[in-house]
Amino acid sequence: MLTEPKVEHRTEQAYAAIRTKVSMKDIPTVLPPLFPEMFAWLAKNNIAPDGPPFIHYLSMDKDDQLQVAVGIPIQNAVTGDGRVVGGAFPAGTYASVIHTGNYSHLREAHMTLDSWLDANGWKDKRQATHHGMQYGPRTEFYPNDPKVETNPDKWESEITILLAEE
Repeated sequence: MLTEPKVEHRTEQAYAAIRTKVSMKDIPTVLPPLFPEMFAWLAKNNIAPDGPPFIHYLSMDKDDQLQVAVGIPIQNAVTGDGRVVGGAFPAGTYASVIHTGNYSHLREAHMTLDSWLDANGWKDKRQATHHGMQYGPRTEFYPNDPKVETNPDKWESEITILLAEE
Protein backbone atom coordinates (compact mmCIF):
# COMPACT_ATOMS: atom_id res chain seq x y z
CA MET A 1 0.00 0.00 0.00
CA LEU A 2 1.25 3.50 -0.88
CA THR A 3 0.29 6.92 0.38
CA GLU A 4 -0.34 9.71 -2.08
CA PRO A 5 3.03 11.19 -3.12
CA LYS A 6 3.83 14.63 -1.78
CA VAL A 7 6.39 17.33 -2.47
CA GLU A 8 7.90 19.40 0.34
CA HIS A 9 10.96 21.45 1.25
CA ARG A 10 13.29 19.83 3.76
CA THR A 11 16.16 21.35 5.68
CA GLU A 12 19.68 19.89 5.67
CA GLN A 13 19.96 16.71 7.76
CA ALA A 14 23.31 15.39 9.02
CA TYR A 15 23.90 11.65 9.20
CA ALA A 16 26.48 8.98 9.98
CA ALA A 17 26.70 6.03 7.59
CA ILE A 18 28.65 3.09 6.25
CA ARG A 19 29.20 3.28 2.49
CA THR A 20 29.41 0.10 0.49
CA LYS A 21 28.88 -1.37 -2.95
CA VAL A 22 26.19 -4.00 -3.47
CA SER A 23 24.27 -5.66 -6.27
CA MET A 24 20.50 -5.20 -6.21
CA LYS A 25 19.94 -8.92 -5.59
CA ASP A 26 22.26 -8.84 -2.53
CA ILE A 27 20.60 -5.88 -0.77
CA PRO A 28 18.41 -8.08 1.52
CA THR A 29 21.40 -10.03 2.86
CA VAL A 30 24.28 -7.53 2.75
CA LEU A 31 22.73 -4.29 4.02
CA PRO A 32 20.49 -5.17 7.03
CA PRO A 33 23.45 -6.29 9.23
CA LEU A 34 24.93 -2.79 8.85
CA PHE A 35 22.10 -1.18 10.84
CA PRO A 36 23.07 -2.75 14.21
CA GLU A 37 26.68 -1.80 13.48
CA MET A 38 25.61 1.82 12.93
CA PHE A 39 23.52 1.93 16.13
CA ALA A 40 26.47 0.48 18.06
CA TRP A 41 28.83 3.10 16.59
CA LEU A 42 26.44 5.90 17.60
CA ALA A 43 26.13 4.50 21.15
CA LYS A 44 29.91 4.13 21.46
CA ASN A 45 30.33 7.77 20.41
CA ASN A 46 27.46 9.07 22.59
CA ILE A 47 25.49 10.30 19.58
CA ALA A 48 21.70 10.14 19.62
CA PRO A 49 19.78 9.19 16.48
CA ASP A 50 17.73 12.06 15.02
CA GLY A 51 15.46 10.04 12.75
CA PRO A 52 14.90 6.55 11.41
CA PRO A 53 17.65 4.46 9.80
CA PHE A 54 17.97 4.60 6.05
CA ILE A 55 19.55 3.30 2.87
CA HIS A 56 20.70 6.14 0.64
CA TYR A 57 21.24 5.19 -3.02
CA LEU A 58 24.21 7.15 -4.34
CA SER A 59 24.96 5.70 -7.77
CA MET A 60 24.74 2.68 -10.05
CA ASP A 61 27.70 1.73 -12.22
CA LYS A 62 27.59 0.14 -15.65
CA ASP A 63 27.81 -3.33 -14.06
CA ASP A 64 24.61 -2.63 -12.05
CA GLN A 65 26.54 -2.34 -8.79
CA LEU A 66 24.96 0.17 -6.42
CA GLN A 67 26.98 2.53 -4.24
CA VAL A 68 24.90 3.02 -1.09
CA ALA A 69 25.13 4.56 2.37
CA VAL A 70 23.47 2.71 5.25
CA GLY A 71 23.02 5.16 8.06
CA ILE A 72 21.15 7.08 10.69
CA PRO A 73 20.26 10.79 10.83
CA ILE A 74 21.96 12.75 13.63
CA GLN A 75 21.76 16.35 14.87
CA ASN A 76 25.32 17.50 14.19
CA ALA A 77 27.85 16.64 11.50
CA VAL A 78 30.52 14.06 12.35
CA THR A 79 33.80 13.12 10.72
CA GLY A 80 33.50 9.37 11.24
CA ASP A 81 36.38 6.94 11.62
CA GLY A 82 37.06 5.42 8.22
CA ARG A 83 34.39 2.70 8.32
CA VAL A 84 31.71 5.19 9.36
CA VAL A 85 31.52 8.48 7.48
CA GLY A 86 29.65 11.68 8.10
CA GLY A 87 27.37 13.18 5.51
CA ALA A 88 24.24 15.26 5.06
CA PHE A 89 21.10 15.24 2.99
CA PRO A 90 21.05 18.70 1.41
CA ALA A 91 18.25 21.17 1.94
CA GLY A 92 15.91 21.17 -1.01
CA THR A 93 12.63 20.08 -2.50
CA TYR A 94 11.87 16.39 -2.03
CA ALA A 95 9.15 14.09 -3.29
CA SER A 96 8.14 11.31 -0.94
CA VAL A 97 5.77 8.42 -0.55
CA ILE A 98 5.22 5.96 2.32
CA HIS A 99 5.05 2.27 1.45
CA THR A 100 3.40 -0.09 3.93
CA GLY A 101 4.23 -3.74 3.48
CA ASN A 102 7.08 -6.14 2.93
CA TYR A 103 10.37 -4.57 1.83
CA SER A 104 10.40 -6.93 -1.16
CA HIS A 105 7.88 -4.59 -2.83
CA LEU A 106 9.94 -1.41 -2.50
CA ARG A 107 11.15 -1.57 -6.10
CA GLU A 108 7.55 -1.20 -7.30
CA ALA A 109 7.06 1.72 -4.89
CA HIS A 110 10.13 3.46 -6.37
CA MET A 111 8.77 2.89 -9.88
CA THR A 112 5.36 4.27 -8.89
CA LEU A 113 6.94 7.41 -7.42
CA ASP A 114 9.09 7.83 -10.55
CA SER A 115 5.98 7.56 -12.75
CA TRP A 116 4.16 10.10 -10.57
CA LEU A 117 7.11 12.51 -10.90
CA ASP A 118 7.08 12.14 -14.70
CA ALA A 119 3.30 12.60 -14.91
CA ASN A 120 3.50 15.78 -12.80
CA GLY A 121 6.49 17.37 -14.52
CA TRP A 122 9.04 16.85 -11.75
CA LYS A 123 12.62 15.71 -12.40
CA ASP A 124 14.83 14.02 -9.85
CA LYS A 125 18.37 15.25 -9.35
CA ARG A 126 20.57 12.76 -11.20
CA GLN A 127 23.20 12.80 -13.88
CA ALA A 128 24.84 10.29 -16.17
CA THR A 129 28.61 9.97 -15.76
CA HIS A 130 31.19 7.84 -17.54
CA HIS A 131 30.99 5.41 -14.57
CA GLY A 132 27.18 5.11 -14.60
CA MET A 133 24.24 7.00 -13.07
CA GLN A 134 24.91 9.42 -10.18
CA TYR A 135 21.76 9.96 -8.11
CA GLY A 136 20.65 12.88 -6.02
CA PRO A 137 19.43 11.84 -2.61
CA ARG A 138 17.12 8.86 -3.25
CA THR A 139 16.58 7.30 0.11
CA GLU A 140 14.51 4.71 1.93
CA PHE A 141 13.84 5.52 5.59
CA TYR A 142 12.64 2.70 7.88
CA PRO A 143 10.64 4.11 10.83
CA ASN A 144 9.71 0.76 12.38
CA ASP A 145 12.06 -1.95 13.55
CA PRO A 146 11.23 -5.36 12.00
CA LYS A 147 12.35 -6.99 15.26
CA VAL A 148 9.62 -5.07 17.11
CA GLU A 149 6.96 -5.04 14.37
CA THR A 150 7.26 -8.64 13.17
CA ASN A 151 4.35 -8.50 10.72
CA PRO A 152 5.86 -7.56 7.31
CA ASP A 153 2.44 -6.31 6.16
CA LYS A 154 2.80 -3.46 8.69
CA TRP A 155 6.39 -2.41 7.89
CA GLU A 156 6.65 1.19 6.72
CA SER A 157 9.26 2.67 4.41
CA GLU A 158 9.42 6.31 3.38
CA ILE A 159 10.97 6.79 -0.05
CA THR A 160 12.33 10.28 -0.67
CA ILE A 161 13.86 11.77 -3.81
CA LEU A 162 15.66 15.11 -4.09
CA LEU A 163 14.17 17.03 -6.99
CA ALA A 164 16.14 19.03 -9.54
CA GLU A 165 15.90 22.79 -9.17
CA GLU A 166 13.98 24.44 -11.98
